Amino acid sequence: MKSKERFAWAGLVLILFTTLVFRPVHAKAVSETAEKYLQLFHEVFGLMQNGYVETVDEEKVFLGAIKGMLGSLGDPHSSFLEEEEYRQMREETRGSFGGVGMEVAYTDGAIVVVSPIEDTPAMKAGILPQDRIIEIDGKSTANLGYAEGIKLMRGKPGSSVSIKVERKNIKEPLQFTLVRENIKIRYVRSYFFEKEKVGYLRLNQFMGENTLEEFKKHLKLLADKKSEGLIVDLRMNPGGLLPLSVALSDIFLPEGLDIVSVRGRGGELADVSKSTGKGDKYTSIPLVVLINEGSASASEIFAGAIQDHKRGKIVGVTSFGKGSVQIVYPLSFGMAVKLTVQKYYTPSGKSLHGKGIQPDVIVKGIEPNEDDRFYLRKMSEKKLLDQLASKYPDYNEQNFLNFEKALKEQGIKLSSDVARAVFKNKTQAEKDRSMTDLELDPQLKKAVDLLSSKS
Repeated sequence: MKSKERFAWAGLVLILFTTLVFRPVHAKAVSETAEKYLQLFHEVFGLMQNGYVETVDEEKVFLGAIKGMLGSLGDPHSSFLEEEEYRQMREETRGSFGGVGMEVAYTDGAIVVVSPIEDTPAMKAGILPQDRIIEIDGKSTANLGYAEGIKLMRGKPGSSVSIKVERKNIKEPLQFTLVRENIKIRYVRSYFFEKEKVGYLRLNQFMGENTLEEFKKHLKLLADKKSEGLIVDLRMNPGGLLPLSVALSDIFLPEGLDIVSVRGRGGELADVSKSTGKGDKYTSIPLVVLINEGSASASEIFAGAIQDHKRGKIVGVTSFGKGSVQIVYPLSFGMAVKLTVQKYYTPSGKSLHGKGIQPDVIVKGIEPNEDDRFYLRKMSEKKLLDQLASKYPDYNEQNFLNFEKALKEQGIKLSSDVARAVFKNKTQAEKDRSMTDLELDPQLKKAVDLLSSKS
């Protein structure tokens, strides 16, 4: 789909941690320029404190100054974390948090959705990657910073939040009312296509204390079923922990190959992660990696390593393009600063920042075009979907053909793929729905076809 708080943070700003650094930050001696502007800062603060018409909230002034200092970097991924924000971030790295379930970033002065998290209020409501959040509970985000926007989206599970977004190729903003949940992420899922002998692993995020072990366990189960090919699905995966991305890449690569390199200020090489000979390895099974515009940071490291070493095919559409590394530095009083310290590069030396991974095989997902969106609005106005679903309540091919015919009789001209997706999602029972529905997932179908043709 056209479009990575998680999702309120409800989505961890596509953070790619190298580590959490639990040590005090030692400041270097300031330069003459810094001394000059520190003096100016003290002078302005004194004037405010003594002469401003209202009593000055000193905490607000200093926190605003710190946030403004970081904001001057022009980097959406460097930010100041107040005590509650920092606590919530630590919870998220463990895989449980409260919110609406979407990964967001602050880009070009706007809060932009990276991707919704699977099975969360944001995904169920239809929020998409690249949606620009312009209002939260009626408050314009134009006057909010990233942290303030996150605070508004956060809240007690069961409470609701109203979010207005701008979406590419749609003239009018879209309004969503989401009920906050306690988000518990199931990071790894798997499935075995019995007929094609193809294994499928979906990774929702490179997070969680036990994700590496869970991934290996699912992988072994698929191997025990004699999988002759493997799909790793990183669509809508906004990234996460760098060490986990390296560890999962290592499973599929022969020993001694570069996985990712990181460079700091001035392009200085800081580190290179290489594949090892340790643990169970799956270096020969045919492999396809699925990506889309919601795949970011750690997902791109994994896909880039597989692609550059020609270990497998990358299928889907161009990924998000986040190639920077953040470290979270704890500060005094339970606060922290998240700072971009490096950029990462694929084994071939490509920086993906702002560019993303280009698939070997481009396959778009089912998405409505401009005409489809027009007719979907007409259907909604007429409540036509509910009427036809009552008339044809079971999903089968004949009922779908009847549904399409009825739409055309009403002057509704949906493309066939979109019509099928709408009808199937409306009429198919929840228990019958599958994350591996090839009928509604052309990207996954292509991956299965590529692997089964090798058998």
